[in-house]
Amino acid sequence: MFKDYIRDLKNEFKSYNMQTLLQDILAGLTVAAVALPLALAFGVSSGADAGAGLITAIIAGLVIGVLSGASYQISGPTGAMSAILIGLSTTYGLQGVFIASFLSGCMLIIASLFKFGKIVSFIPTSVITGFTSGIAIIIALGQIDNFFGTTSVGLSALEKLFSYLKLGFPVSLPTVFFGILVVVIMLVWPKKWGEYCPSSLAGIIIALICQLCMNLPVHEVGTIPSTLFPEARLSFLHFNLEQLHN
Repeated sequence: MFKDYIRDLKNEFKSYNMQTLLQDILAGLTVAAVALPLALAFGVSSGADAGAGLITAIIAGLVIGVLSGASYQISGPTGAMSAILIGLSTTYGLQGVFIASFLSGCMLIIASLFKFGKIVSFIPTSVITGFTSGIAIIIALGQIDNFFGTTSVGLSALEKLFSYLKLGFPVSLPTVFFGILVVVIMLVWPKKWGEYCPSSLAGIIIALICQLCMNLPVHEVGTIPSTLFPEARLSFLHFNLEQLHN
C-alpha cells in the first residue's frame, strides 16, 4: 500500500510547474479564509474556545494534506459535532470531549477497515433530512446566549431555553449589534467579491474594525494560543473506565 502511495504521489507531481504551484497557493489561501471564521465559531459552540477550533482546523488540514486528500475526506468542523460536543462539555468537561472524540476516531478507523460505510446507503433520506434539521434547531437554540449576550443554565437546549423564564432575558445591545452586523454582511455580500474574500471572513474583519474604533463592552475571543499543544488537551492519565462507562 505504501508503494502505491509513493507511485501515485510521483504521478501527481510529474507535470507540476510554477503555474500549478501558484494555483495551489491561491486555493490554499481561499480555503484558509473560509475555514478561519468557521473554525473559530465551532470551537466556541462546542464548549471549548476559539483557539481550540483554530488548532483543530490546522492539525486536521495538515494531516489530510499529508495523506493527499480525497473527495470523502472532510477536514472542516460540522454542525452535528458541535451540537453533540456542547452537551459533553457541559456534563463531563473538556476531558470528556477529548476522550469521546478520540474514541469516535478509533471507531471510524475500525468501521473503515471492515468497510461498514456501505451500510450508510441503506439509511432513508428522510432520516438524514430530519437529523440535519434537528441539529440546525439545536445549534440555533445553543447560540441564543452568544447572539444576545445573555445567560442560561441547563444541560439540554430545552432546559436552557426554559431557564430564561426564571433568570430573565437581559439583552446586551452591543453584542446584538455585532451579531446582526455579521448576519447582514453575509447576506448582502456580493458573490463576485466572495471569489476574493468570503462573506464570513469579511464579516469578521469588518466587525473587528468596528470594535477597534468603538471599543464596545462585548466579550472578545482573547489571546490566540501560540502552540498546537495547549494545556487543555487529551490526557491519557484521565482515561479511566469510569469515564468510559459514563
